[in-house]
Amino acid sequence: MPQWYTARKETSMAMETTGRQDMEDGSNDLLSRLRFAILSLELLPGESISERTLEQEFGASRTPIREALFNLMRDGLVNREGRGYIIAPFDMAEINEVFDFREIIEPEAVRLAARLATPEQISDIRHSINFSHDEFTPERWLNMGLDFHVRCAALSQNRCLVAAMRDVTMRTLRARWISFTSEEGRACTHREHGRILDLIGARDGEGAARAVLAHSAAVRKEVIETIGNARRFMGRRSVVEG
Repeated sequence: MPQWYTARKETSMAMETTGRQDMEDGSNDLLSRLRFAILSLELLPGESISERTLEQEFGASRTPIREALFNLMRDGLVNREGRGYIIAPFDMAEINEVFDFREIIEPEAVRLAARLATPEQISDIRHSINFSHDEFTPERWLNMGLDFHVRCAALSQNRCLVAAMRDVTMRTLRARWISFTSEEGRACTHREHGRILDLIGARDGEGAARAVLAHSAAVRKEVIETIGNARRFMGRRSVVEG
């Protein structure tokens, strides 16, 4: 049994024990709870869900469930299927398109970040990634996986770049979760993120751009291999071929 699958079960049990506490902000945000269940593969790609089932599972009424599902469809994490819903399968064509797009916009974002970021901003991001690594929990690591690239884009002071990075990072975060359950995978990600920050802090925009391109290429390869290896555990509906 692969490590990510065991971690998925442990995460599910931990959430039940704690009354399905939200992610690190401590809010009672149903959308965050559902998103975490999808990103952590507690709800598997291709799995059918219904409003009634989610009401019972999350202890919420129909209206907030529908609102959350609408937002998750917007994020590409849930699809409509007949009168119900399905957790979006991994779409291999879309994943490759996401990485193609990311490799266009993220280098420019870090070039601008290297010109505009303050030492205090860089220090704040570094503290966040170190905390997520040193004090690992699934919730912290998933938040960091999204937060790091979005916060680096925010250093560019360009809201369009920030919105684009949030969208493309969200669309690959589920597959990244499978590698996040490995201590080796987390250590590698932490090193690469730290290197990108070092280059931004040194005002080396071109070096930072090369670093994010190398990181993106490695992540693309890992994501595709990970999905291929996990298919038999996730089920035949989990992947749509490009």
